[in-house]
Amino acid sequence: MLELDKSNIDTKKFLDEILNGSGVVVFKNVFNINEINLALEIVNKFSETQDQKESHFNAEAEASGKIHLQQRVWNLFGKGEVFSKLISNDIIFNLMSKLLGSEFFCGSYCASRLLPGSPGQELHLDYPYWDYYKSETFPIGLNSSFAQNCQVTIPLDICSKESGATAYVPGSQKNLHYPTKNDDFSNKKQMIANPGDLVFFNGNCWHGASPNVSDHQRAALLIEFLPKYIKPVEDLVTYLDEEFKKNCSNRVKQLLGLNYEYPKIMESSKKLNNIGIGYKTKEQN
Repeated sequence: MLELDKSNIDTKKFLDEILNGSGVVVFKNVFNINEINLALEIVNKFSETQDQKESHFNAEAEASGKIHLQQRVWNLFGKGEVFSKLISNDIIFNLMSKLLGSEFFCGSYCASRLLPGSPGQELHLDYPYWDYYKSETFPIGLNSSFAQNCQVTIPLDICSKESGATAYVPGSQKNLHYPTKNDDFSNKKQMIANPGDLVFFNGNCWHGASPNVSDHQRAALLIEFLPKYIKPVEDLVTYLDEEFKKNCSNRVKQLLGLNYEYPKIMESSKKLNNIGIGYKTKEQN
């Protein structure tokens, strides 16, 4: 895990580390602690009052009757203005625009709350590769030479070795492969971080929540960013009211895909021509 200076960001070094290095980069003390604590308060409130929500890669927890110790809070855009503010951070937008293209989307935005005794997750890849164990359902020749996702973690609690900081295998993103029990995990590390830090990692890097063997919870915001052409895994828009969609910032509109008109109902489109650069027209003129 490479630590970079938030006040003097080396974009080239960031991109190289995400694609060709360990796959993980951390920036320390990025967020205002009061905003982090507000987000934590909201996450804890929903975690304690809502029904158990869908999570992923928790077969061991489910089989052992401990699935309730891994809690998720979804639809964060609709649960408080602080979540829109945190995800719109300049560092996030500047770096994701370079890695995924300037019109990148948010594919998923949730909170993970890992309670003491949680066994953690299986090591895995993230969407759109999260079911790459069914490789026959993916295009031939698919590889990890360029990024089609990037994950961000914003710790709300201390993410320590004991509390279940995300485990990862450095460099595993360089060879697109869903990990199995036959793979070598001997070099496994953890994404140790504190509240207010900002962690980026390549979604193809084998990773997963570690067991929480501490006496306290470990909560964090989990964000997935995608290029504009990949369908988000979470429906981020349906639960938002029209007032939110109308008044949210341009950055949030971009993240929600509101600035990108496709897919659309072509039958009702009033446009006669929309895509292309018109190079033949320019030559004629």
